[in-house]
Amino acid sequence: MRLWNVLLSCCLVVAAGLGLLVLSGSAKRIAAPPLEAHLVLQEFPIPEGFGIEPARVAGYMADKLVRRMDGDIAMRMTLDQESMKKVKEIVLPRLMNVVVVQEMMRDNPELSAILELGAFRGTVTGQVSTTEAARDVALTVPGALLAEVDGEKVAITTTSTGLTALVLGDMEPGQVHQVKVWFGEAGMTSDLERTIRIGSDASTRGRVLIWGRDGWFGADVEALRWSRWLIGALLGGTLLFGLASLVLPLLTARQDRSRRSGVNATAR
Repeated sequence: MRLWNVLLSCCLVVAAGLGLLVLSGSAKRIAAPPLEAHLVLQEFPIPEGFGIEPARVAGYMADKLVRRMDGDIAMRMTLDQESMKKVKEIVLPRLMNVVVVQEMMRDNPELSAILELGAFRGTVTGQVSTTEAARDVALTVPGALLAEVDGEKVAITTTSTGLTALVLGDMEPGQVHQVKVWFGEAGMTSDLERTIRIGSDASTRGRVLIWGRDGWFGADVEALRWSRWLIGALLGGTLLFGLASLVLPLLTARQDRSRRSGVNATAR
């Protein structure tokens, strides 16, 4: 059996075997590092014009208070016309300006969440796991605006390189964190597959596996289910062909040796 035949058959067997492992979802376990993040990217569409404009809120509240003053009998009896005029023209505009209303909305958790919601463009969800003890684990997500770890809101920090990140802290062997991150326009314009990274304080860089991006070669396999079976059948056939090309020459050579042995024994 020639050497190039053996090499070709081995390459076919290895390539087909790896392809079948990828289709079955088992390839990610090969040479997996201790620290890993399995994440899913999704867009976060919001209705057109969604959000709260502080200027409109300030104007509405000021007008509402002015009408309230005009219709409130107790205020009209307590304040004279000049005082009422000063309150309407000086006091209310200063109390209900855009800056004050915006600060008030930021200080209110419910209103602040609505303001942040209008800036969301996508989400990153998934889990972070480790098989070894790791200290000060951090996950970088460009343009991150809001983050939750195991259902609890965590602070967004900025790294020395300017990337936004969330600190997961120390992790014990076998520990798993469920992560949710909402990011803004900066995340949509960056290459998230290259910029989302995970690591620890010991300069240990983990592996990030990302699902959910469209437009990549082979993305239609997810939608066309029959194509998976077609690719699997082709890989399976290639694997069988590679094994047969290795085994059949060996069996043929063995039969030839047995035949020659029989002929030599008869000749004697």
